[in-house]
Amino acid sequence: MKIVYCISGMFKLGGIERVIANKVNYLVNHGYEACIITTDQAGRPDFFPIDERVERVDLGLNYEAYNELPTWKRYWETWRKRSLHKARLEEELKRLHADVVVSVWRQEASFLPDLRDGSCKVLELHTSKFAPVLMYPAEQKLKRLLGRIRVFLQERTAARYDRFVILTQEEKPQWSGLPNLRVIPNPLSFSSKKRADLSAHRVMMAGRMEYVKNFPELLQIWSRVVPDFPDWKLHLCGDGWMINSFRLQAEKLGIASSVKFEGAVTDMETAYTSSSICLLTSHFEGFSMVLAEAQSVGLPAVSYMCPSGPRDIITDGKDGFLVPHYDQETFAERLRTLMRDEELRHRMGQAAEKASHRYDLDVIMPQWLSLFNELVK
Repeated sequence: MKIVYCISGMFKLGGIERVIANKVNYLVNHGYEACIITTDQAGRPDFFPIDERVERVDLGLNYEAYNELPTWKRYWETWRKRSLHKARLEEELKRLHADVVVSVWRQEASFLPDLRDGSCKVLELHTSKFAPVLMYPAEQKLKRLLGRIRVFLQERTAARYDRFVILTQEEKPQWSGLPNLRVIPNPLSFSSKKRADLSAHRVMMAGRMEYVKNFPELLQIWSRVVPDFPDWKLHLCGDGWMINSFRLQAEKLGIASSVKFEGAVTDMETAYTSSSICLLTSHFEGFSMVLAEAQSVGLPAVSYMCPSGPRDIITDGKDGFLVPHYDQETFAERLRTLMRDEELRHRMGQAAEKASHRYDLDVIMPQWLSLFNELVK
């Protein structure tokens, strides 16, 4: 059986890129053929290791060249390239004799079911259904309105696929009525024998330095907590266009000396194991690989109950704390509770590590193989 994944490129340090790399490596190690078709790779090296047995095709479309254009022109140029994209992709899929083609909702998502290459089509959603709305602040009303239109169009797109896969049970009711719906979480990106010893006076959060991750609120919470714990440090892993504004906010709050901006981190395993608590204050998530990875090394977490993911991953009071969305005072109090009680950190950390095994690659990938075999009989 040959499985083909479609994505813009594999050169970025991103969650989806890491997940696809792990999936295709698993497939070729278990007797399947795998191929990655990109639109914007342009000869750049992969960020994550990919087995040489995985076939590679780049369509040479380079959509990202339009990123600096005004919004209306970017959409226009992207639409103009659509027919070329369809033609090149269909030609490659026919040449490959693909059995299953998986889209992770990139440019091809809207037209992939129209291609007559004989393959079954699967669509994956790696974010919340309402991300097109929630990715903008409430005061940006026009963008949120346009986001609601996108949500409506997404429903119609998802219904056209042989299978539509989302990441969390929490999200499932939002898509009720779709008979092709399946829930398969992302697998853990690494299998670690290391465990956090939870003695370090170090708290961490990881993610893109952008609006979605809501770092400003985390910094406000930290400013409430750190005066009582002056020897503790907050480590923020990630890079992005808003990082300088977050640095400035830390200075204005008077907490710059207790906050370390790590930038892009390639060795996340060490980032987790050298910490004692993981935090998440996002406006929304698709699944939150950060929480799952933190669990895998025995790291307890405090997280907002944002849509979607934290409720699936954390059992409140057992392996971490779930906090009502945007309740800064409760979040700060739960964080204080873990910071002052190392025994509680160990108890929750042990429960977290045990819970994380439901996301092991050898648990998740058989669910995908079952889906593929269900389609290709």
